[in-house]
Amino acid sequence: MRGKALAGLLGLLVVLVASAEEMGLRDFNATQFSGLWYEIALASNLEPQTPPQLKKMGAVLVEREGPYLTLTSVSDHINRCVKETTQAVKGDAPGKFKFPKEPGNKDVTVVATDYRTYAIVNVAFQKGRTAHSVLKLYSRDMEHNEKVMAHFLLEASERGLSTASVQLLLKDLTCVNLLR
Repeated sequence: MRGKALAGLLGLLVVLVASAEEMGLRDFNATQFSGLWYEIALASNLEPQTPPQLKKMGAVLVEREGPYLTLTSVSDHINRCVKETTQAVKGDAPGKFKFPKEPGNKDVTVVATDYRTYAIVNVAFQKGRTAHSVLKLYSRDMEHNEKVMAHFLLEASERGLSTASVQLLLKDLTCVNLLR
């Protein structure tokens, strides 16, 4: 359960973190990235659950505290809301962050963002000897637009994630309300 909650936090961190190498974001502005982000969709190469579980919308609150980004996230894990707070430190490239207290060497990268409406974040980590990737779409409001969704699907495809792995999260605010 802790790993799933961490993945949610990492997803938010990825939203916060812009990787110049991977995403073309040359400058990442943590101050502009701060605030509340709703998790709208995700895609991953993790083993699918059978039957697939519909997940409630999650969210992450990003706050800048000195050299750190503090992330408070909420997410749905098997119909149970999980809330976690963690700190991220800058990684080895502009816009990359790491969670030093968490196992698995998770790299979070903001793939694309306009700071005002959306962010696409990639969370990469090892589980055993297998590399995993979770791509997340965040929004400042609970909606998404078709242009941003198309961009998200393209990013997923470029990372080898199938469109079948894309999940639109339910607009159920049960978990999100834990941040208010």
